[in-house]
Amino acid sequence: MELKEKKTKSIRDIINKFSTVTNKIEIVDRNVNEIIDAFEAGYPTDESDLNLFYIHSLKLRIYVYLSRKRKATLQIEKVSSNALMVNFWFFGSIFDAQEWDQIGIKEEEFTDFSNFLEELYHVYQFKVGGIAFEEDVLNLFSCNETYPNECYRFEKVVPDHFLQKPSNFIEIIWSEKYKKLSHIPYNHIRLDKEGILIKTGSFNE
Repeated sequence: MELKEKKTKSIRDIINKFSTVTNKIEIVDRNVNEIIDAFEAGYPTDESDLNLFYIHSLKLRIYVYLSRKRKATLQIEKVSSNALMVNFWFFGSIFDAQEWDQIGIKEEEFTDFSNFLEELYHVYQFKVGGIAFEEDVLNLFSCNETYPNECYRFEKVVPDHFLQKPSNFIEIIWSEKYKKLSHIPYNHIRLDKEGILIKTGSFNE
């Protein structure tokens, strides 16, 4: 997502919009203000050299109500001077894990995650987002650097790269507000608000 304003305001805007998402999102942590303040302050990549980049990162424990109530983690990272990466991390196994109080994903529940991704796009209208196992959207950039890094600037993610290079993503939503797509080598459907859902993989693979 593009970082246009102060970091604190951007984070609060993301969290405040939870109430407009069709799937209920419930925050478990009670010290949200402290967590946001810590994100704003950040911490140096090397405490012995305070002139290095600062990491601005937060994690919130949440529940997301899909067809069943699921534990998840909201992770937000400042990856460049003008871009935020927002992740919703879910337990990805098909088996329940009682020791972690996690439920597995049944085959008929795969569409829950696709629908949730579409709902997030309708609310936040992000430039690019997707569903993957143990991957995040930084893998859609033509950059392999550790963040924060200016190679992850908001304007540097382009579909030419991720449509040509195989990835571990199952689905990707791209906003054609930023670039119209004429040739898409995957099955795809067009969404409201200039979105396009590209099916780059399968939950069963």
